[in-house]
Amino acid sequence: MMMVRDETEVAFADLNMMHLQDIVETICSHALDRAYLPTARVKIKRSNEERPFQDMLFLKRLRVGLMQGAAYLLASSDDRVLSVYLIEETTQATSPAEIDPATIAKTNLLILVRSRSAALNALAEALDQALVREVAKLPESALIDHDSLLNPIFITEADVVQHKGYAMLLSSALAPPLIIWQRDEAECPV
Repeated sequence: MMMVRDETEVAFADLNMMHLQDIVETICSHALDRAYLPTARVKIKRSNEERPFQDMLFLKRLRVGLMQGAAYLLASSDDRVLSVYLIEETTQATSPAEIDPATIAKTNLLILVRSRSAALNALAEALDQALVREVAKLPESALIDHDSLLNPIFITEADVVQHKGYAMLLSSALAPPLIIWQRDEAECPV
């Protein structure tokens, strides 16, 4: 499986729903900074007018950054979250020009949990709406005109063992999901 590693984490201690939009603003800011290629981060004086929002590869990097922030937020808010995976679209584009902005906008996150929770589901829905509001502030982004950016799919350890539903994707050889976040084994209670 592929994995995205990031040394930068945003602290989400004692999440208060009143501050969710502020947290998402921080997530969006970090994702924008990381969406640039490392060489471009140094060379370009960044401002909203200079961001290449029409570049589909830039938008994919932005989306991964947003989903990493979402994963950190969900995991830090609920100990039942064990890992979070990004499910990529299986259609293959031969060039960046062939990438459809609509497929970049809605992101499927496969979230492995010890047990399902209505509270975690509600947090994911609130997070999605906060992401939509924050991304709507970006100029000329292909992500702006969407009612939802996040499609959280919760699976349990039992689903994985039984190869049930979306859990089967974790063992896919053709299109394995991208690991966005994973809880350390030391953190997992027995």
